[in-house]
Amino acid sequence: MKDSLWAAEDIEAVFDQDPQRVCILQGPVAVKHATKKDEPIKDMLDNITAMLVDKLAQRLYGGDLSRVPTVDYLGPKPSTLSENVIASLGVARDVAPGTITYTVGSTLPDPSTWLETLAGPQQHWLHALLTSTTIVQGTSYIDNPIRRLFAPRRGQKVVFTVDGETPVSVALYGAARSHGEHKSAFKAVEVKYDQTSQGIDVTLFEDRRDVAVPLHFKFLYKPSMGYAPIHEVAEDRNKRIKEFYWRLWFGDNEVLPEINIRDTFTGPEVTIQASDVEAFCSVVGNEGEAFKTARSDCVQAPMDFAIVTGWQVRPDANVLLFPY
Repeated sequence: MKDSLWAAEDIEAVFDQDPQRVCILQGPVAVKHATKKDEPIKDMLDNITAMLVDKLAQRLYGGDLSRVPTVDYLGPKPSTLSENVIASLGVARDVAPGTITYTVGSTLPDPSTWLETLAGPQQHWLHALLTSTTIVQGTSYIDNPIRRLFAPRRGQKVVFTVDGETPVSVALYGAARSHGEHKSAFKAVEVKYDQTSQGIDVTLFEDRRDVAVPLHFKFLYKPSMGYAPIHEVAEDRNKRIKEFYWRLWFGDNEVLPEINIRDTFTGPEVTIQASDVEAFCSVVGNEGEAFKTARSDCVQAPMDFAIVTGWQVRPDANVLLFPY
């Protein structure tokens, strides 16, 4: 017969493969060192950790804890790029009191090297934001969209505001627009960090008739979670996106109204042609036979075609796509 704690010998049998859920039998050797009555498990484990830290400090730093280096979070050691390497990327670097500016020339640098350059040689919130391959969004891990947002573009300018050696904010100028003339002086992205709350505000701007319309995204910097230090704030995320499009389409001073999803909206009559349905299905890759004139005498329309019928075109509307 197996004992009741057999799972301690097979981590695959443990729920979520979590070693914290396993009870381990205390053998005679361990009992010899259990000298305190009713000692909480937390204290026992903390004592073990403290002893390990003390032994490592004695071995590596002669017991002097002031010599132990500190980092914001555990992760790969940042690479330090020399001025010559930065110059070889075709990037100009200008340092002024409180600011550092990078300007991309006609030759685009390697994206990974470019992001490492912007992230800097120290582990802090910006390094985590630009170098993390994944971030936490709700209960899921997704590809880090900020890396694509900061991908190098010709003529792009990146301006850092720094406090000593720590960046406080970053502004991105001259990114390609979805429509119209590319303006080199237009601020396309702004990132700000609040050290008190460890919040990161990422704002994207869309240029509509020389007015910058902001789209706000919020993140949290959690250095205690070195494997995924960047977490997106999901609260009010959809509302912020709706507010952005509402202002983009209807004007800067317009406020997103409270609309009940059960309200009835009446629009102009729309005639749906079978050819329109086929063209739509061809674009989105829908091969359903019910939507083809060659297969059906009475052509039907897929549910996602409803956006085509309900969409009212505005001549002054621009569309911005955030890279999610």
